[in-house]
Amino acid sequence: MSNIEQSSGQKEVPLGRYGYLNQNCWLVKALNYPPYERCRYCELHFCNCLFLHYQIISVALIAFFLLLSLWFEGEISIFGTIFVFTTIIIYGYYFNKSTERIIEANFAQMKSERALKVLNRNLEQRVKHRTEALKQAYKELQVLDKAKTEFISIASHQLRTPIGVIRGYLSMMIQGDFGLLPPTIKDATNTAYQASLRLLKLSNDLLNVSKLESGEMPLTYKKVSISRLIHKIAKEMKIALEEKNLFLRVEIRGKLPLIEIDPDKIKQALSNIIDNAIKYTEQGGINVCIEPLQEKYILITIKDTGMGLDQADIDGLFSSFFRGRAGNSLYSAGSGLGLYIAHKFISQHNGRLWAESSGRGKGSSFFVELPCRKSGISEKKTTI
Repeated sequence: MSNIEQSSGQKEVPLGRYGYLNQNCWLVKALNYPPYERCRYCELHFCNCLFLHYQIISVALIAFFLLLSLWFEGEISIFGTIFVFTTIIIYGYYFNKSTERIIEANFAQMKSERALKVLNRNLEQRVKHRTEALKQAYKELQVLDKAKTEFISIASHQLRTPIGVIRGYLSMMIQGDFGLLPPTIKDATNTAYQASLRLLKLSNDLLNVSKLESGEMPLTYKKVSISRLIHKIAKEMKIALEEKNLFLRVEIRGKLPLIEIDPDKIKQALSNIIDNAIKYTEQGGINVCIEPLQEKYILITIKDTGMGLDQADIDGLFSSFFRGRAGNSLYSAGSGLGLYIAHKFISQHNGRLWAESSGRGKGSSFFVELPCRKSGISEKKTTI
């Protein structure tokens, strides 16, 4: 609501307040006060004044009725004069009331519109300011994320060589290449060797994460028998299964076509899922079912008889460094990267990975859906 400048030496009064003087109106400026209540809501020029229009119309009506009376009766009768002036007074009274309401309503609407414009302008400025702040924070986050990824990549590369040396010497000591070890020393050496394997796996996982997040993990597609790939994984998991006295059964339903995948990436993804099932299963075992879906997809179901999951675990299961309550209580050596890497590798193939569970103590099911053919430019393929 704009304020109108008052005459010099007088305090400025806002539109709508008592004492407001419309400097656009000749009559108000001449009188130096608003002659009617409605005048404090008005910013119109005198020539646009509704009450002035009423005065003009009233004079015209008086003249018209008096001339009409003179025309028909030959004179201006007292009755006709009283009728005309009574009509004009009644008309003026209701006109006055209605115009006051109209002007006040227009003033309220104008006030609301101006307040809304001010609010919108302030809101736009605040949104713009916050957007700029978010852009700056995002840029800083990108810099930090890039630095983190580079650090992880460099650290992982630098760790692999000394870990490999340590693992090699420990393996030679266990095998007796430096002479027979006493049982107590051999047990300690074997424990150190197993720890070096876990450290090597963690180093490889960190390196894979850094490559995935930096987009430096290309896929090499080949035509692969998925059943043969899973049987190969089952053989590699034999020792871990025997240590916990668990079974691993592979069931094939229907005729499976060869699928176009990066076998190394999918093998690692499936190995991570099955290894995770072994870690959190104390009795029973794991069933792996492979079946075609409409000749376009392969569905791999990995179902265990382990600890099970609640909804909170399922929601964060494929996030990096996520470990549910079972992970923290049962398997303290895990890094929380295995399922994250599996999810990333499967997503790279335009596949899907999800988990279901009926709750704690009721086992878990992991589902992997892979397209039989890769999308994009065709490449030279081999068969394994």
